[in-house]
Formats: sequence, C-alpha cells, structure tokens
Amino acid sequence: MQDLDFGSTAKALDLTERAMRFVGTWPPKNFQPISFFFQIYLIVHCSLAIIDIAMNITDMGYVISCLMENVFNVVAFLKISVCKIKRKSLAKFIDDIRSDFILANYYYDEEKTAFINYSKFGRKFVIILLIVAIVAATMYYFFSLVMNVEIVLTNSSYGYRLPYRVWLLIEPTNVVTYACLCLYQFLIIPSIVFGYVGTDCLFVSLVLHVSGLFSALSYKVKYVLNDSCDREKRLKQLIIRHVRLIRLSEILEEDFNFIILLQLIATILQFCIVGYDALVRSADSDAVMLLSFFFIVSSTACGLLVYCYIGECLIKESSILGDELYLCEWYNISKGEKKLMHICMLRSTKGMHLTAGKFFVLSLTTFTDVLKTSMAYFSVLRTFV
Repeated sequence: MQDLDFGSTAKALDLTERAMRFVGTWPPKNFQPISFFFQIYLIVHCSLAIIDIAMNITDMGYVISCLMENVFNVVAFLKISVCKIKRKSLAKFIDDIRSDFILANYYYDEEKTAFINYSKFGRKFVIILLIVAIVAATMYYFFSLVMNVEIVLTNSSYGYRLPYRVWLLIEPTNVVTYACLCLYQFLIIPSIVFGYVGTDCLFVSLVLHVSGLFSALSYKVKYVLNDSCDREKRLKQLIIRHVRLIRLSEILEEDFNFIILLQLIATILQFCIVGYDALVRSADSDAVMLLSFFFIVSSTACGLLVYCYIGECLIKESSILGDELYLCEWYNISKGEKKLMHICMLRSTKGMHLTAGKFFVLSLTTFTDVLKTSMAYFSVLRTFV
C-alpha cells in the first residue's frame, strides 16, 4: 500500500508548478514574457493606486480601503521579482530533490512512511492555500462589481466604479468602457492567486520536503546502528545524507528569508487595514462585503499559520536526529563508529531554521507574536473610525 502511495509524493511540487507556470515564475522553466507582463501590469496598477491615494489623501476611509486592496498587489509584485532573482538557485534546488521521489532510495517501512506523511502534508497545504486564495480574491472582485452595478442601476446619477480603486486615465462613462476596465482589473485575481500565493506554495512544498527527508533519516538511524553488517560504511552514507540536508536547508534560508520577512510585514498590514475597513463597512451594514473581508482575513491568517508551522517542522525534524542517535545501541559499536556518530550528534544539536530577513527565527511563536503586534496597531487605527 505504501508503494502505491509513494507515487503521489511529488504532487505538492506538481501543483505548485502548474500554479507558478500561469504567471511564468516556475524556476526550472521561467517563462520571461509572461512574468514580465505580470510585473508591468502590477507596476502600472499600483502606480495608479498611489496616484488615487494622493488625490484622496484627506479621506481616511477611502485611503485605508485603497491600501487594503493594493497591499496584496505590491507583495505579489515583490514575490514574483524575488522568484525571478533567485530563479537559478531555486531551479538547481528543485532539480536536486527530484531524485528524492524515487522509491529505491528508501529501504525501511518507517523511513518511507515518514517521507510520505510529510508529502501528504505538503499536498494538503498547497491545495488549501490555492482554494482559499481563489475564493477570497474572486469573492472580493465580484462582490464589489455586483454591488457597484446594482447602485448604478438604482441610481443613474451614480458613476461607474471599478472593483479596485485606482486613478483612471479614461473615465467609464458607458457600459462598454466599464466592461473593458473591469476586464483589465480581472487580471488582479491570477496575479494574487498565482503570483502571491504561488510563491507561498513553492515555499511550503520545498520546506516540507526537506523536513520529510530529515524525518526519514531519523528513522533510518536505528537500523543503521543496530545492525552490525557493514555498519561503518552505512554510517558514513548516513552522515553524507545529513550533510546534504543541511546544505538544502541553508539554501532555503538564503532564498526565502526576504520573502518570509515580506510575508510577516504584509500580514500585519493586512490584518490592520482589513480590520479597519471592516469596521467602517459595518456601520453601513454591508453584510456582503463583510463576508468577503472574512475570507480575506482567513486567507491571510491561513498563509501566516502555514509559514510558521512549517518553520517549526524544520526546526523539530532537524533537531531530532541527535536524540535518535543517542537512543541507539551506541555502546555496542566500535570506537571509529562512535567518533562518526558523535560528529553527527554534535551537528544535530544546532537545528536548522528559517528566518525572517535574518532577523528572527520562523516558528509557531512567530504566529502569536504577529497576531499580538497586529492587534496593537489595529487598536490604534480604531481611534480614527
């Protein structure tokens, strides 16, 4: 049964590839024209939004609503840009881990099960992230569109308003112009889903993959040390695999530390701004928009929790190897083998971790810290309502 399940271990990476190919940011096959198009699109859209904010700077409610809509677009642009900058490193990383999906590399049932479990985690997280992002982005766009159309139909003197607030070079004075401008803004949905969340899916699938390899290696230890047959050779192979996992973890830290920092800062801003906008809309009893706000907050919180959880997984799995070595029958092995084991134990005491811009470690503690910080800033914003 496990052999049959092993074929699905690469599904998280496959789903991520499909998502990122849509915006041309999949590292091994980065399609420059598509990614360049979305970058230019987001630059133009965010620039128009900044102009709109500057022209309505005295209207606090309008400014907050505009910021809420466009913080996702700014972060999506930055994530797409980082993926392009780190393309070669990430492509090499992905090519390196392709061999990990071969069943012949795993000899013991517990080793296979550990890797399969983390692969399933990765697949579930990627699916959840994509579904929540699609629902949240689509609901906000169409709820805004439907509400604006209803207002125009009931009050002909009310001008056409687009789902996203931007300064317009061409005013939508008729249905055709309005439909074309709405179609232009529809591209924001794939920009957020596949540009913003697609990068998150890549992060999730790669980190959980490495965590699964650490977990599988920990189960392999007891079989290597408790079996005297060719033990020294197999112990050396185990150390080589451990060194490889350390190298992979360091590459992840180097390639994603800025994205993690960006994610945490954006999450704080999103919680505060969406919360403030929801308070303003609640005074108008706008239940439909409040529902879309709920999905946006849920999507943001879900993304943050996933980041922090998988950061915790990497810390835990990279540190547990030393404990597994200690629990083996180390008192029955030779002096040379003990020396090799001791080297591995010493290195495993320093667990691998991911950081936010190399400032602080990403873990479950970070999740509560970000929520507390967001609530503190939100309390300040409430005074402006």
